[in-house]
Amino acid sequence: MKRVDLIKEIAAEFELIANRLSETEVATVASVVELEPQHLAEIAKRAQKLTGPKNVKLKTVIDKSLLAGIIIRYGNSGSKLSLITLRLLNVVCEFKNY
Repeated sequence: MKRVDLIKEIAAEFELIANRLSETEVATVASVVELEPQHLAEIAKRAQKLTGPKNVKLKTVIDKSLLAGIIIRYGNSGSKLSLITLRLLNVVCEFKNY
């Protein structure tokens, strides 16, 4: 009777199959703040160059434990790419020299 509990599992499996058939790579983007749509579009574009699939689908996660930048996880192995903007690195360097 508790079939309702299976809906999430069925939907997740369906998504995996649909992504495989459409050659879509799902990447999870973790950041400390919500990212703007134009930033997400740029991340998707660059992730597509790194991973090589025809399509990239982003899932966003707010991670308050991050100090700066973003973390992108992609692929079955959970490969991880950390990005910190140069501008932020300059601020950190200036702070250290202060």
